[in-house]
Amino acid sequence: MTKKELISLLREAESVLWETIGKGGSGAEETHRRIFTALQAVAAETPDGLCVSCGNALTQPTTGRPRMYCGEACKKRAYRAKRVQREG
Repeated sequence: MTKKELISLLREAESVLWETIGKGGSGAEETHRRIFTALQAVAAETPDGLCVSCGNALTQPTTGRPRMYCGEACKKRAYRAKRVQREG
């Protein structure tokens, strides 16, 4: 399984968990936190990392939080996808 496929599977699982959290499922918040942490770890595995939205390479800053998206377009695309999943 490639890194891009893993990220895709984790994103799908994350969207299912958002639905479960919205319905008050027990343990869903902890599972969501663990998946989110795993996504961050996968994105930061290499010095440059990959955009979790499109899989393109990105440059990580030397200080601060690791980047997860290559740009604003990918960030907005991911936000819209999460919002659609939450709203049904």
